[in-house]
Amino acid sequence: MVKANIKGPKSLSAFFTFYTLYPVLGTFIAGSLMLFLVGRPVVALNIATTNWLNELCGRNAVILGAILGAMVSFDFGGPVNKAGYAFCIGSMANGNYMPYAAFASVKMVSAFTATASTMLFPKYYLEEEIEVGKSTWILGLAGITEGAIPMMIEDPFRVIPSFVAGSAVTGAIVAFFKLGLNVPGAGIVSMLVLEPHIAGIWLGAAIIETIISTVVLTMLKRAKYRDENKKMQFEIEKRLEKAL
Repeated sequence: MVKANIKGPKSLSAFFTFYTLYPVLGTFIAGSLMLFLVGRPVVALNIATTNWLNELCGRNAVILGAILGAMVSFDFGGPVNKAGYAFCIGSMANGNYMPYAAFASVKMVSAFTATASTMLFPKYYLEEEIEVGKSTWILGLAGITEGAIPMMIEDPFRVIPSFVAGSAVTGAIVAFFKLGLNVPGAGIVSMLVLEPHIAGIWLGAAIIETIISTVVLTMLKRAKYRDENKKMQFEIEKRLEKAL
């Protein structure tokens, strides 16, 4: 936007573009918008979300775990995910280790689901999605949710609800068994700081989520696949009628 509306002499184009005017003005404008226009509502929303989550602690721990699980997989590292992370870190500082245990367990599963669904039911996916799915499980081991973003971008209205459904179950399981994780981190490495029986339940919750999310996603994808085939068949029949 700055470059399109402010022009300088050609002899100084490189100077304007890379060193002074455009970067400085662009950063100033974007920073001002974030600070004065976007930043305040976002901060207020995060504070309200944190207060609400704090109210769910204690007797509503299972509900809290389910909500945190859903937040992790809602936007794959976006603002909702980050709000959940900030709450979990704050809870950890106050001696409540369950929220982060739920958060860390769920962090693995979107990537696992991307791999499982594309490998088991490839006909419902594009070739590009299948290629991505072959390696996202590695990111899942490191607790990186962003590996599933390409799949989400291609079909958000089926992918996001599927991941959220499984994630909520996993968060609830972790809360129900009162598991705790007192070291920031995610993925399979977190198991190293857990006692063996706790690590088994924690990993089992993640596997259950993967199964649930894969089943739900496959059902939604299958319905889409059938609808597209019916539509294609109808168009072919219509063209044949016109040709005759």
